[in-house]
Amino acid sequence: MTAPVRFCLKWALENMSKATYVVFNMDMRDRLKEFCLRLLAAPACASKAEAFELLSLTLIEVENEFSGIAFDPAFPRDDGRMYPPRDDAHRSVPGRDDLHRYRSQGHNTYFSESGAILIVDLNKVVLLDKAGHNARSITL
Repeated sequence: MTAPVRFCLKWALENMSKATYVVFNMDMRDRLKEFCLRLLAAPACASKAEAFELLSLTLIEVENEFSGIAFDPAFPRDDGRMYPPRDDAHRSVPGRDDLHRYRSQGHNTYFSESGAILIVDLNKVVLLDKAGHNARSITL
């Protein structure tokens, strides 16, 4: 999809009423795949803050385009939409001052100070591994 088409689609979705928002429904598994593809295709990040912002903006973009569910700033857990990690979900990683962990439903998202992102489900299956600007991935 070209940049002008994406811009127009994004504008249309942001300005549609919720009643017409469902035109682009895609199931959560397919939205998750699209999110991962876009995140992996993006340039590597140089910091935790940059990685957090990239993940958040990418997830919101995918959900705006394909979920059919309007963004709710209250971040409800049961509306069927995926949301970026919340500040209140931040957890420490014992012995790892270089890592930040965010607990979400069914998975943990890790960010390194060097901009790497790792998403691991509760069974320790890696869902996404994106290296930071130094070409290094997160190892647990």
